[in-house]
Amino acid sequence: MNNDELIRELDAFMTRHGIADSTFSLLATNDSHLVARIRNNRPIRRSTILKIRKYIARYELDHVA
Repeated sequence: MNNDELIRELDAFMTRHGIADSTFSLLATNDSHLVARIRNNRPIRRSTILKIRKYIARYELDHVA
């Protein structure tokens, strides 16, 4: 997966739930600058991508209407 695909996925999630980049970054990975680094096309570890996806899945399960 490249950063463009990941950003599209993150943007869709954050827009759907009204979460800012830094808030998402902090909650998902305890690093408030992560989304900014992804947007700047910095390399992201596979383990970090898995952590992000796990957070999104857990969040969406916990916030089902």
